[in-house]
Amino acid sequence: MLETRIARRYLWAARKERHTAFLSLISMLGLAVGVATLLISIALLSGLQGQIKARLIASSPQVLIEPKGSNTIVNAEAMVAAARAAGAREVRASVSGIGWGANEPEGRGRPMRIRSTAGPAKENPPVIALTRDFAMSIGLDAGDEVTVVAPRTRLTPFGPMPVVRTYVVGRLLPPTGEAAPIDAELPEEEAAALFGTTGPTSIEIYGDETGADAMQAMISAKFPDVAAKTWKEINRPLFLALRLEKVVMFVTISLIIFVAALNLISSLSMLIMEKRPAVGVLRTLGATDRSILSIFLQVGLLIGLTGTLLGNIIGVGFSWAANRFQLVPLPRDIYFVPYLPFQLDGIDIAGVNLIAVLLSIFATWYPARVASRLDPIAAIRED
Repeated sequence: MLETRIARRYLWAARKERHTAFLSLISMLGLAVGVATLLISIALLSGLQGQIKARLIASSPQVLIEPKGSNTIVNAEAMVAAARAAGAREVRASVSGIGWGANEPEGRGRPMRIRSTAGPAKENPPVIALTRDFAMSIGLDAGDEVTVVAPRTRLTPFGPMPVVRTYVVGRLLPPTGEAAPIDAELPEEEAAALFGTTGPTSIEIYGDETGADAMQAMISAKFPDVAAKTWKEINRPLFLALRLEKVVMFVTISLIIFVAALNLISSLSMLIMEKRPAVGVLRTLGATDRSILSIFLQVGLLIGLTGTLLGNIIGVGFSWAANRFQLVPLPRDIYFVPYLPFQLDGIDIAGVNLIAVLLSIFATWYPARVASRLDPIAAIRED
């Protein structure tokens, strides 16, 4: 098109004017830096979130079964058998609940999440295993006694009284890394007695996460008296938080692109001031307002596209190289990943480019509109 040829000619000729060329270069580099920064930041956040999600998926059950309207799952053995027949890698039926753990001599306590494990039915004195974090929080060590208050009551001659049991800390457990970590483990029979259940309170099914929906549908159809949740539903609040974090970062760093795009206003305004006589000549030769508007919009868009392309080369190139060659290593004894992961997908790249192009058009619209309304006679007289 004629407008495109003129726009390219104006942009190429602007290199001879130092101040105009300098402003155009600054606008171009500003967009490039903004686009590259946004791409690298999104790649780093996506890489770290990908690691977190992978660990959550690996540690969370693909399907979690819990009772409806009671504290015990009825027909637990049938559910376990059905899950294994459907291809589950591992099925865990357990008693779990939340009580209050206290170090009575020091008067310290906090809520504790307890889960049953296979072990001796009865021990004298009763033994409990605590995680290191929980034990440290209330000042306990192996061999000490912990008082556990269950979330239920029992009738006594003096009225309802809470169920209180005292256990010896048999061993300390390392952190589990689970989405909902436990604080203590008890033998299954002891846990059932503590929480007053006659069977397991939950069944965890582990297997291929892609088959979680099918497993959930099968369990819900065969056993309507239980609630089955997939790993997506279990971790939904955390996944939503991670998505919100990504959106907030995207919007915040996009302001860099916005500021850089505003530089296009000054550079394009300077170019229009220099080309006023040429614009007047074009108008006398029959160019319409729309043609002049199109010419200067394309000039600004060419600057914006060049800066965006340069930013893509820097941002995508650095993200790929940093992830491929592990350019940012991390201490293995402190962080859960050996190096900073960078991950970009097509949607992120397309979103960044769309924002950059739209902001470039937005920034060039007003100067181009002013140029399209120049009085041709007044513009020619300035020559």
